[in-house]
Amino acid sequence: MSYKVFTYPNRVSLIVTSISLTAVDTEIQEASKVLYNHICSPLSELDMEMIRSVPEGGNWQDIPPEIIQKSARLTQIHRSGGRTTYYGRLRKNLPSYTINTYFNRPGNGTFVHPEQNRLISMREAARLQSFTDQYRFLGSYSSRYKQIGNAVPPLLARAVATLFDPGLVIDLFSGAGGLSEGFVQAGHDVILASDCNSNMCKTYAYNHPATEVIQVDLHLREQSENLLEEIERTLAGRHLNTLVGGPPCQGFSTAGNRNALDSRNSLVFRMLEIVHTLQPHNVVIENVPGLKWMQQGQVLESVVRALEELEYSVSVHNLKAEEFGVPQRRRRVFVVGQRDGDCKAAPAGVLAPIVRGRTRDDVKLGAKDLPSPVSVSEAISDLPLIVSGGGEDLIEYDVNWTTTDYQRLMRESLSFDDFITKRAEQG
Repeated sequence: MSYKVFTYPNRVSLIVTSISLTAVDTEIQEASKVLYNHICSPLSELDMEMIRSVPEGGNWQDIPPEIIQKSARLTQIHRSGGRTTYYGRLRKNLPSYTINTYFNRPGNGTFVHPEQNRLISMREAARLQSFTDQYRFLGSYSSRYKQIGNAVPPLLARAVATLFDPGLVIDLFSGAGGLSEGFVQAGHDVILASDCNSNMCKTYAYNHPATEVIQVDLHLREQSENLLEEIERTLAGRHLNTLVGGPPCQGFSTAGNRNALDSRNSLVFRMLEIVHTLQPHNVVIENVPGLKWMQQGQVLESVVRALEELEYSVSVHNLKAEEFGVPQRRRRVFVVGQRDGDCKAAPAGVLAPIVRGRTRDDVKLGAKDLPSPVSVSEAISDLPLIVSGGGEDLIEYDVNWTTTDYQRLMRESLSFDDFITKRAEQG
């Protein structure tokens, strides 16, 4: 691992990170037998009691009263009601619910393995996010949960990337690199990425060795200006095709109380300042659906208006991840701006969406003329059995374990186009 530090007169430093593989890692990678990050979080005895009582597709409502009374939180949920995703066990035949940053806790979502009495592993969560198995997450365990849970699913990003002709891309608020990964898969050249978190930068640099990765806090005006200097140096006179970014969404999220005064909300406007300076052909801003409702829609309206004042044609797309090959019911908003052209139509889904009825079990396919979305079982059934709190960060993978086309896609032995073609043929 090596670091290059850029020091400026105002003593603000930006770190460009690059990481080299060890000889052992390289040898395993060349053999195409590597599996990274197949580790799951441990559970307490009480948590184990809880999840053993939850059947496939079940949730906290299936936990017996004698177990509920042992937990103050469960008792409160039982009295007042709570999200039906809490203490949930995944269903094998459907896409998962949203993978968030708390998939190391059973009480914060539906993260219990469909068959084994444990939480899903980091690799299983990454598979459900559509990261290929070669994508390795680095840093502390707590950071890896955030890296995976906060990421834009690469296959969802890939669909958005196909709206534009391939060209030079810069990724702000890059996180672990899901948005960039989708653009790379669509043929774009991501030349620079930035994030404020050192662990995210390490993971990004490991998986994108040709991209310049800069650690920078865009809350700070000096660092923002220094980043612009570095971008201009990297572009070296070339025009930027697309600027993409997912400004931190905590203030916009529906998973809690939205806070209009959250300082992280201002970062989307810092990104717009950078758009004003760089004048890229295209702009993509990704966020959670809560962005649409922030301050009764005024935040989104301000973003759209600012882009239009910069002479961009702007469209807002509400996308469902399962329609684009991601085995997960994740909803995201993409604000897309384009110069010298009409508003971009949303990318067309290639798989059927999931439509939920009045109850948790009332689900159906939203398009009968499209193939079904990828299920949890198709995504993770090949991964080795592990116990709660067990697993390994680096193990060998036997190619004979692979049984589904989605697993072949994640093992990079099948292209995305071939995957969709085969799925359409299968009906």
